[in-house]
Amino acid sequence: MSLPSVEIKNASLEDNKLNESESSQTTPVLAPAHSLTIEQSKIDYDGMKDGIPDFESPTHRSSFSPVGIPAPSAVSADLQVHPGEVLVPAVVDQFQGQALAALQVLKVIEAEALPGDLCTRREYARWLVAASNALSRNVVSKVYPAMYVENVTELAFDDIIPEDPDFSSIQGLAEAGLISSKLSNQELLNYNRGPVYFSPESPLSRQDLVSWKMALEKRQLPEADQEILYQLSGFIDIDKINPDAWPALVADLSTGEPGIIALAFGCTRLFQPNKPVTKAQAAVAIATGEASDLVSEELARIEAESVAENAVSAHNALVAEVEKDVNANFEKELSMEREKIDALEKMAEEAKRELERLRTEREEENMVLMKDRAAISAETEILSRLRREVEEQLESMINDKVEISYEKERISKLRKETEDETQEIVRLQHELEVERKALSMARAWAEDEAKRAREQAKALEEAREQWERRGVKVVVDNDLHEESVAGDTWVNVGKQVAVEGTISRGETLVGKLKTLASEVEGKSREFIDKIVQRIQYLISVLRKWASEAGAKAEELKDGAVLKARGSVQEMQQTTAGFSSAVKEGAKRVAGDCREGVEKLTQRFRT
Repeated sequence: MSLPSVEIKNASLEDNKLNESESSQTTPVLAPAHSLTIEQSKIDYDGMKDGIPDFESPTHRSSFSPVGIPAPSAVSADLQVHPGEVLVPAVVDQFQGQALAALQVLKVIEAEALPGDLCTRREYARWLVAASNALSRNVVSKVYPAMYVENVTELAFDDIIPEDPDFSSIQGLAEAGLISSKLSNQELLNYNRGPVYFSPESPLSRQDLVSWKMALEKRQLPEADQEILYQLSGFIDIDKINPDAWPALVADLSTGEPGIIALAFGCTRLFQPNKPVTKAQAAVAIATGEASDLVSEELARIEAESVAENAVSAHNALVAEVEKDVNANFEKELSMEREKIDALEKMAEEAKRELERLRTEREEENMVLMKDRAAISAETEILSRLRREVEEQLESMINDKVEISYEKERISKLRKETEDETQEIVRLQHELEVERKALSMARAWAEDEAKRAREQAKALEEAREQWERRGVKVVVDNDLHEESVAGDTWVNVGKQVAVEGTISRGETLVGKLKTLASEVEGKSREFIDKIVQRIQYLISVLRKWASEAGAKAEELKDGAVLKARGSVQEMQQTTAGFSSAVKEGAKRVAGDCREGVEKLTQRFRT
């Protein structure tokens, strides 16, 4: 892809000159575990480049880039030379500083790490593995530190030996296939039998920052070529980027939200893949992706602590200002008193010179003034003590006021509950009175009907005696069923049992009970309705019996002469049945009334 812009070409030339000047410096390389010199590093790097097949130029490169290959780990020649002393420190973004602080609190990054310092490859590898185990909530995306078994484990890099403090982290990334090593590049080893170095003390480059992290985040990186990368990023130095890092850059830029490049490097058209990164930028890269939720929670907690510290500082400043005002007033008053004392002393000296004979009197006045000064200081102490006492009393009054308000609310709540319970008691008492009234009416009706039944039974007994005196023998068993012997006749049996009065009185009682039921609700109405149903059932039974008795009486009147004995027997049985029905109904109504009274009494007690 040709970029005709003059400014772009100039920027590329300046960047090339900068890289050449940096690579021409003679600052010694930070040696790894076997202390490589600059010349050895260059020779090894050149050997590595000779052993690796040359990549085609991006302009002639195929549009297809291998997907899922490990992130590039070979150190560029620019980074193999120590960058030297940082003369102009990097500007640390607020978000980058917060991310570094959050990861330090989460024990991922060391507490002594400074955000503006350059990050080494060793540190970034160690932090990636630590973050993967501490922050990842998905077991699939975790990278575990590697173990070393003598004569079994194959070293991924020649400069990372088991004695290296970060061997487990660097070896773990290589064994996971996240960075290029002897374990992943078997073709490289076939072409080049030379050593493969990790250069742990070299500064971390931008393309390694993004590539390692995206290789850890994404199990499968997207396909990428120069055109796709340029459309997504607009970088004008794509030809300087390792083509193996293109898929990682495309994956970071395709997330749909600010990724590592945006958060770490800001708005830029020059990616500068070999430029060193700071520890704050490395922290931002680690804090993205799956770890963003935990880091956000930690940032929120840090912000809350900052707000609390600011509040405490403001309070302390206010207290200091108040103390300053009090001390100023005290000093002002004390200086005024001192001025007065100085004036009096001058006057005393002048008087002493002028009037020697008044010396004794002036000395006494001076002693009085000294006593006044002591009294003033004592009064000042008393005032300060009184002030403390007043403040304590004020605080106590405020606490008492809060307690009083709480007690008032509690009392008002209890009062409201008491009123509600009183109203409920009044309602229950009213319902109880209505139920008692209904029960008393039903009981009185039942007792009256039972009394009338007893009177009717007595009249029947007298009639039986009259029949026996007239020659009609009547047999009555224990169940009040009468039978007549052969030869009995129908004598003085014209008396009919009257049930109409009982039915009318029962209907009147039902009407009164329904009126009482309309005045109450709930269980009381249900109870009265049950009593009404029982009485209505008894009335229906009485009506049925009365109709049957009337029909039988008519039949008896028509066949009185022919069937006198049978009619007398049927009349006696009918009369006995009526007496028995009335007695049983009265007993059931009385029993129900007693049970209802007992239930109401028990309910009112509970």
